[in-house]
Amino acid sequence: MKRLLLFVLIIMGFCGRFASDAKRCPVAQVVVEPVEPLLVRPVQDDMQCRLWVDSVLDRLSLKERVGQLFIYTIAPHQDKSNRELLRKVIEDYKVGGLLFSGGLMQNQVVLTNEAQRMADIPLLITFDGEWGLSMRLRDTPAFPKNMVLGCIQNDSLLYEYGCEMARQCKELGVQVNFAPVADVNINPKNPVINTRSFGEDPVNVANKVIAYARGLEDGGVLSVAKHFPGHGDTDVDSHKALPVLTFTRERLDSVELYPFKKVIEEGLGGIMVGHLEVPAFEKEPGLPSSLSRKVVYDLLMRELKFRGLVFTDALAMKGVSNNGSLCLKALKAGHDLLLVPRRIKEEVAAVLAAVKRGELSEQAIEEKCRKVLTYKYALGLNKKPMVRLSGLDMRINTPYTRDLIRRLNAAAITVLSNPTEVLPLDPDIKDVAVLNVGTAAEIQPFIKQLSEYTHPVEFRLEKDLSGAGRKALRDKLSKYKRILVCVTE
Repeated sequence: MKRLLLFVLIIMGFCGRFASDAKRCPVAQVVVEPVEPLLVRPVQDDMQCRLWVDSVLDRLSLKERVGQLFIYTIAPHQDKSNRELLRKVIEDYKVGGLLFSGGLMQNQVVLTNEAQRMADIPLLITFDGEWGLSMRLRDTPAFPKNMVLGCIQNDSLLYEYGCEMARQCKELGVQVNFAPVADVNINPKNPVINTRSFGEDPVNVANKVIAYARGLEDGGVLSVAKHFPGHGDTDVDSHKALPVLTFTRERLDSVELYPFKKVIEEGLGGIMVGHLEVPAFEKEPGLPSSLSRKVVYDLLMRELKFRGLVFTDALAMKGVSNNGSLCLKALKAGHDLLLVPRRIKEEVAAVLAAVKRGELSEQAIEEKCRKVLTYKYALGLNKKPMVRLSGLDMRINTPYTRDLIRRLNAAAITVLSNPTEVLPLDPDIKDVAVLNVGTAAEIQPFIKQLSEYTHPVEFRLEKDLSGAGRKALRDKLSKYKRILVCVTE
């Protein structure tokens, strides 16, 4: 019987081609009409919403209004110093929201409840959960990464996933999820987006982003598409340095901007601006898009007519951190919410000083604060939410959740090529060689699953294997009728 070589791609990123030339979408030259975000449509003419927002604004000082525009990061520890930091940022600066940096569910919920009790105005609790709560919380279900999900043909599964993520977020007292990633990842050297993206096709990325985000928002959690204007075709990590996008406006319109335009057209509520240098939009060398008024206000808000909440990416990242008073510059650029500033005392003082000297108007601060409060009302934060601790694990790790994860993974399995119709494998051939090209630990779940149907014997192809070693490996493999080659890196 002819020997078979079957490639099993463990990392599903390979089912999305890394094309050297980006697939482009046609750019229609039409006048863009503003679309009111779906989440706030029901409260736009709601008298109760207006009365609540007005009553809160009326009792806030200028400093407290500025504080509502800050989202501060808190470690997931219940020690005395962390609790004191939590108290300080809430009571002294009246921050508008919190982002917990990781840990365990119970710790986050305990701190969330404490924080909401301390706050005069209910806090926006935000979360960075691109592939579910497990991105930050160790004891939560692990959903597939986006590049796996990009292979799914049925986008209704992405909507279902978004709904489930909204349910889980609300169980933890979270109102905002910094997801989905709307970057079109066409650069195989991208060190930071990569499998966080739905793939290299702008249309498929847009469809997946919209389906997932609609699920989140229909479930009552604000989605935040990121990283505008597009972080997919870079080879620099903006956590460490400032990436540069040297593309033409035509290219950016047809690739990077395409998913974000669709997000805006669909009326989704949040966009995060990345730390990227984009000369096609901003001529000043070294100025990140997150601090550029030409990118945030002129492009995103005025040209594309985005009416939702505009978030900075984390302002502690090195791609932006060498630019002086970051929060002041970000507000002047057009942002509504400032994410993870390093020195909140100095940043608040810089904003207040700018207002005093007329560089930034009190009216601009009031408008942003009113916008944030309106979203808080729409998300149910006109009342203080409290999270029930008892039974939390059972409410998060449910049989339905496990089944959804299974269905997402199953739907993502993609046959790249089957010209000789060797799939499905012949069940009568039990002895199978598994050649691992990659990390031994990553292949073990596959080996375990394969053992239920066959008798797998694992071999490993190492990068520095000698010529004699390669020959010996070939000789061993030649004894098998079935060879599965697993690429895990």
